[in-house]
Amino acid sequence: MEKTLFIDLDKVMKDWKTLDIQCSYPYHFKNNGIVSLREWLTFQIICRKCEDYPCVHACRYDALEREEESGVIVRNDCLCVSCKSCAVACPFGTIHMEILPFLGFHCDLCKGRLKEGEEPLCVKTGKGAIKYGEFKENPEENIFKIGEVFVKSTPWKKELAKKGEK
Repeated sequence: MEKTLFIDLDKVMKDWKTLDIQCSYPYHFKNNGIVSLREWLTFQIICRKCEDYPCVHACRYDALEREEESGVIVRNDCLCVSCKSCAVACPFGTIHMEILPFLGFHCDLCKGRLKEGEEPLCVKTGKGAIKYGEFKENPEENIFKIGEVFVKSTPWKKELAKKGEK
């Protein structure tokens, strides 16, 4: 089993303003790779993947697109001007204004730090919301593997079921 990042997305979203997660990605001033991971994971897990995808239609710059097979919304950083019209159009409030930064941030999973035998910087500064190690997917505990990252988050369907909604 290979070591990778584990992100407790529920905790990251809840404590976002108080978390001081640092990032070692060197290519952008004040870059924080967790921002891109948070956006990507939100679209993967929390987004309700509406049939008519109003967020995509609201973007006059064509910066959002919906993948046909998965229904996942993807943002093109080069086209996005951070106008937030997609966030306003989202009927479920899934797209939070702060998860769509103007500058594209990118996480390289700290490949350079790992080669030096160091943990990713976000793990050291993430106050338990981010871990590094070996993890297994466990849908019963809301732990999913998305790309190279494991994430813990309550999918919207489970959240509705807990509340007794349909």
